[in-house]
Amino acid sequence: MKTFVKLISLVVVIASIMAIFSGCGSSNPGANSDAAPPAPAENNTAKAPVLKAAMITPQKLGDNGPIDACYAGLQEGGKDFGYEIKVLEPESGEYEDSIRAMCDEGYTLIFTIFSQMQDALSRVAPEYPDVHFVQILGDLDMDNVKTLNFKDQEASFLSGIVAAKMTKTGKVAVIGGAEVGDNIRNIAGFEAGAREADPNITATHLYVGSFEDPTKGKELATTLLNDNYDIILEVCASSSMGIREAIKAKGGTTYMIGNCVDESMAIPGQVPCSNFTNYRSWFYNTMKEVAGGKFETGVISQGLAEDAVDCVFADDSVMAVPQEIKDIVESYKQKIINGEIVPPSEIKN
Repeated sequence: MKTFVKLISLVVVIASIMAIFSGCGSSNPGANSDAAPPAPAENNTAKAPVLKAAMITPQKLGDNGPIDACYAGLQEGGKDFGYEIKVLEPESGEYEDSIRAMCDEGYTLIFTIFSQMQDALSRVAPEYPDVHFVQILGDLDMDNVKTLNFKDQEASFLSGIVAAKMTKTGKVAVIGGAEVGDNIRNIAGFEAGAREADPNITATHLYVGSFEDPTKGKELATTLLNDNYDIILEVCASSSMGIREAIKAKGGTTYMIGNCVDESMAIPGQVPCSNFTNYRSWFYNTMKEVAGGKFETGVISQGLAEDAVDCVFADDSVMAVPQEIKDIVESYKQKIINGEIVPPSEIKN
């Protein structure tokens, strides 16, 4: 009897041991209802920071020119590289506060557009050393700032060649928005190009005093047209809307040369070419750079060799420019790229 009891006890012990091992090896966490659920695995993967880029512009969107081109680059960069993007359009006097607001909201890549914002950025940038700032047009040289400039004079030199070859009166002009760096470079290049093609040409320039005054733009253009100037290069943003009206009203063989974007459709048949400036690529390429963990600082100028500027002719279906003129322009373009010709960036009297 004792032997039988011992045998039964031994069987119970063996069964209990087997049950314990069976429970430990189960892939079903509910197999042992008394057991605590396994602790979740610790996630040691750091969450990537959100990329945030802001564009602060003193001129409004909807100019069909540089501001819209900048915004297109911002949008494309945001989509391709995963940025959260934002645009501010502050009034004069609000620039500094707008830059600080974007920094405080966690935007670590901030584009400030045109030289009128440079002073505000120079005061704010040192307060936020970890923020990457991009000054579009200017001469600001700081540790966390990239300042980008076009060699506007190169494209304008080519459009000056076009103007000299197409004018019927021997009188061509530039209407600028203000006496600022990019306008000065455009005027210098255009007048030099026109005189290169025709040393006897009359070339002059006027300033609107604003980039958003179409009425004054039209007034100046009308004055020039009445004085027998028949080709006008515009470098005055929204003020150029008035220039378009004056050129269109005058008709005939009077022409406007566009700026920043292809403006041939602005006045079909009266815009032979445009000075193209690649604002879009500046935004897109910088956003790509920062997303890859890099950021080049300093004052940087880009021109024909970098595909940053160009002289873009109207499509033949809109306005047919003689092939001879196109060939001459191409020849000068290669000379500039090769360094044989260096268009001036300062206006010569």
